[in-house]
Amino acid sequence: MSAFGGLFIGTSAIHAAQRGLDVVGQNVANSATPGYTRQRVDLESIGGPGVPAFWSRYDGSGEGVKVTGVTRMNDEFLEARARNTNADLGSLQEQAKTMAAIERTITEPSDTGLQKKLSELWNSFGAAGNSPSVANQAPRSAALENAVNTASQLNHMSNSMKTQWQDTGSELGANVTDINTMAEDVAALNKAIRNNNIAKVPSNELLDQRDALIARISELTGATVRPAAADQGAPFNSQAVDVMIGDVALVSGINANSLKVVDPNTAGYPTDGTDPKALTVEWATGGAGDAGISTGRVAGQLKALNETIPGYMKEFDQVAAKLAETVNTQQAAGFTVDGVKGADLFVAQGGGTTITAANIRVKADAVPNSLAVSKGNPKAEPPAVASLDGDNFLAMSRHISDKDGPDATYNSMVVRLGVEAQSVNRNVKVQENVVRKAEDARDNVSGVSLNEEMTNMIRFQHSFSAAAKYIGVIDQTLQTLINMTR
Repeated sequence: MSAFGGLFIGTSAIHAAQRGLDVVGQNVANSATPGYTRQRVDLESIGGPGVPAFWSRYDGSGEGVKVTGVTRMNDEFLEARARNTNADLGSLQEQAKTMAAIERTITEPSDTGLQKKLSELWNSFGAAGNSPSVANQAPRSAALENAVNTASQLNHMSNSMKTQWQDTGSELGANVTDINTMAEDVAALNKAIRNNNIAKVPSNELLDQRDALIARISELTGATVRPAAADQGAPFNSQAVDVMIGDVALVSGINANSLKVVDPNTAGYPTDGTDPKALTVEWATGGAGDAGISTGRVAGQLKALNETIPGYMKEFDQVAAKLAETVNTQQAAGFTVDGVKGADLFVAQGGGTTITAANIRVKADAVPNSLAVSKGNPKAEPPAVASLDGDNFLAMSRHISDKDGPDATYNSMVVRLGVEAQSVNRNVKVQENVVRKAEDARDNVSGVSLNEEMTNMIRFQHSFSAAAKYIGVIDQTLQTLINMTR
């Protein structure tokens, strides 16, 4: 090695130390940046020539150091595990949100819930039966008012559930729009990363942006990732990826496909007691039919729209139907204070035959004296058999304890809702722990440790100082040699 060769070694050492300090600074600057993956400078020693000369041999001790690149410190397996666990958590959180909204609609136990309204209704029927006097209209007025309140409570619960169903559908549509937008962004980043790799330009920050988008897509859909094929506009080493939903690619290299929500319920939630038709998320481009999303927030929203909310709406309808059947049947078994046979008290709004929680109403022309409080007909002939006994409404009040009546049906539903909500909330907590461990394992590899960066900073600082000192020594040596040979 020539005397001047030492200067090249020192220069390479200074350059390597400077690049190391730059990378440390980048890590420190982004220590609080979401999705940032820490980087490490890659150094390689420069040795003798790879091909020996024929008439000479290399007897140097090395040619210094060179920077071969800057590596992202990530683990693809840990990244995939974190994405999968977050997708499962997203599905459970959507289910928990749905159950919490249903619990807010039911609000049991409380002084304003349906159970309280039913209890007041049966008790007011009993009070009217205990005071059947023609002159005493107040108990019958109270009973009629409680009937109106009970029907209104069922209407309110039904309307709240329909609003929840519509809001969930709107959230699903917004999420699908976000997925399509993010898929296009991932495809654009794939193209930029491919071009950077061809031009030998680092793409670490672009890779961080792409991973953050993929993580969000996976949280929504449970999507998985695979390396892009060479025929998708990039060589195998391009670092481009495909984002897969099932067996179909949402992102295929530099091309993005899209999804759409298919809602066959053109008139909104049905009001005739039938279940809504199932909503689906299907391929708008690049695929055929149902996308088959089975996990992630989208799957949780589809379950709420197609199973959970319609299931509880059906039970609300059963309570309303049982209430109407019980009251109307007992009405038909008695007489009013005017001697008229009891008529239906609860009817379907609009004159339909199927009573639901949405359409149950007290008959528009119902008045206190139209309640069939008496078993006997007070206007019967001859007058000797006439009576106004109140027994029919006393029998009406005893329906509060029917084993298959509206109260029992409603109580059973409330208990089941509580059990299901508790189970979902428990599963959410368990999955949160799983996600926390998966993310901790990923962050142990890819996260920035300020203590470690401080150590690296001191190491590269001393390397820089030593290299500068080395260059100074070589300079003094050369000066001595030059002065001695004058």
